[in-house]
Amino acid sequence: MISRRQFVIGLMTAPLFWWIALLDTAPSRKGRTRRRLSVMGATSLMGYVKAALPGWEQQHAGVRVAVSPGGSYAGLKGLSTGQVDLALSDIDPPPGFVVVPVHRFPLGRIAILIIVNCEAGVKSLSWHQVRALFEGTITNWRDVGGKELPVVVVSRSLSSGARQVIQDGLLKRAELSSHAIIQLSNGAVAKTVRETPGAVGYVEAVMPLSGVLVVDLGAHHYHPANPVSWPLYAEPSIYVRRDAEPLAPNLAEYLARGSERFRFGIYSVAREGEGEGGRRG
Repeated sequence: MISRRQFVIGLMTAPLFWWIALLDTAPSRKGRTRRRLSVMGATSLMGYVKAALPGWEQQHAGVRVAVSPGGSYAGLKGLSTGQVDLALSDIDPPPGFVVVPVHRFPLGRIAILIIVNCEAGVKSLSWHQVRALFEGTITNWRDVGGKELPVVVVSRSLSSGARQVIQDGLLKRAELSSHAIIQLSNGAVAKTVRETPGAVGYVEAVMPLSGVLVVDLGAHHYHPANPVSWPLYAEPSIYVRRDAEPLAPNLAEYLARGSERFRFGIYSVAREGEGEGGRRG
């Protein structure tokens, strides 16, 4: 039996797969040599993948690679149903979501930051305060030491892996505010928070942020030169079907080893104990 999240994601992602079909980028299987690949998934990884692709394509002349966003769940669903060759995801597939054997190529970690509109009047929030803001139980910034200003929650959609990280690592069993503004990308969340007085949201640290304030989370202060100590993060990976033609895992391995990952907010870290809000999933 599918979950409510999986049902909603199916409705949201169906048009994307029609678009892929029109481009004739359906994946090939072993025994069928084709010179095209399709990549879909987490919007947080689009910048890195598009920047790294030319280097791989130089080594594989004539191979066409189509890259499209849609979110982690869209990429995983497309991989499972045979619509894409590589799925980009910043969460692990939920049990039963991907129904075919796959290979996983870890990329590292991406910090997930809490951002607020500059008029909110706060620079630091506790874990409890952030939970209450996103739940909607705190509705005015004066209640957390800020200005007399209504709180406006901005979130990613259900198809986003970042939202799943926030749900599992921060909200836990609580629900996101029903009044939240839903956006489809990190850039759209940042823009909405920047332009909306009293807004609060979350973004993956994969792009420069201007016009918003990255708040300290408890005792933790985020610095892009040292993201390892930040306690809220996603762990993105590339997934490839085990029955894919050799080009697909070759591209996945190339991306997983890319030297430019750090420039796009993806950092490596030794496996140790996870922080309070670390990715659980």
